[in-house]
Amino acid sequence: RRLVDEHLRREGVARPLIVTDRGLAALPILAEFRSLLPGVAAAVFAGVHGNPTASQVGAGVEAYREHRADAVIGFGGGAALDVAKAVALMAVHAGEVLEYAWDHPRSRAVANALPHFVALPTTSGTGSEVGRSSVISEDGTRVKRIVFSPALLAKAVFADPELTLGLPGGVTAATGLDALTHNVESYLSPAWHPMCDGIALEGARIAARALPVAVREPGDLAARTDMMMASLMGAVAFQKDLGAVHSCAHALGTVADMHHGLANGIMIDHVMRFNAPAAPQKMAELARVCGAGTTAGDFVAWLGRLKRETGIPARLGEAGITAAQVPALVAVAVKDTCHQTNPRSCSAEDFGRIFAEAI
Repeated sequence: RRLVDEHLRREGVARPLIVTDRGLAALPILAEFRSLLPGVAAAVFAGVHGNPTASQVGAGVEAYREHRADAVIGFGGGAALDVAKAVALMAVHAGEVLEYAWDHPRSRAVANALPHFVALPTTSGTGSEVGRSSVISEDGTRVKRIVFSPALLAKAVFADPELTLGLPGGVTAATGLDALTHNVESYLSPAWHPMCDGIALEGARIAARALPVAVREPGDLAARTDMMMASLMGAVAFQKDLGAVHSCAHALGTVADMHHGLANGIMIDHVMRFNAPAAPQKMAELARVCGAGTTAGDFVAWLGRLKRETGIPARLGEAGITAAQVPALVAVAVKDTCHQTNPRSCSAEDFGRIFAEAI
């Protein structure tokens, strides 16, 4: 992060807007970061909270224009980085941000050059800092929409594991399970991409060893560094595609506003148990690299142990989800595109059983 000021000045940036979340804005880490930017006149938009929404993006664009900004700095976890990308997009485009989602009935094209955008992740989970998409929820329905364009890629990423040293154990665990899920699901996707498979397997291996240490010993810089790398690798690998764990997580975010990483963490072993008959060899390989055993069943059992070790709830009921919510969860999950590349076809009835068994 000490290199950011030099980078911005070299690129001719004078008035960046830092996009971050409410929690980080109140911590010394943001003030320290701003002190490292003596060469620019930076302002802060700290209106990100929970799962990012279109209204948060709109407020960020207003802040960008009020500051007469010429660049965007994303500083935070996945939500802050996704909003930062969308603010950069909408600073130079007309209309509403969700009109740029790929599945909008009259989707607008990303036609203009975006302001200079740099990313500083403070969690190791989403990998949004190296992604070319922004996930933004509708304000009313909470349905997640994806704005996708190579133009959203950061011009520079400053992946500093020291920024994650102060993360609480619960956040470390939830974001870490998100990173692991990205690697696991991209590897299991039936799409053909050997390069992504290699990255995903190594990312899973790194996360399996580093995550328990990062949760147990939050000041362990080596573990934090490994988790940041596993997160980056997962985000690169899932360009190949994801699976039904993410469809379940997107449904939980929509219906219950659950943190995305926590949702992935709760659901991963339940979905992997469903997937095992369709991908026994690949899941056995995941078991091997994660040090969990030699079979798909070993992998599923290990995921359960990892959740216990890191404090992730074993079941949805422990997170307040009830059986009465299952129909609504199924309705969202079955419409989500991620499960289209799950190794086992997943119908509405299948989602119903997965959610019910996970309660």
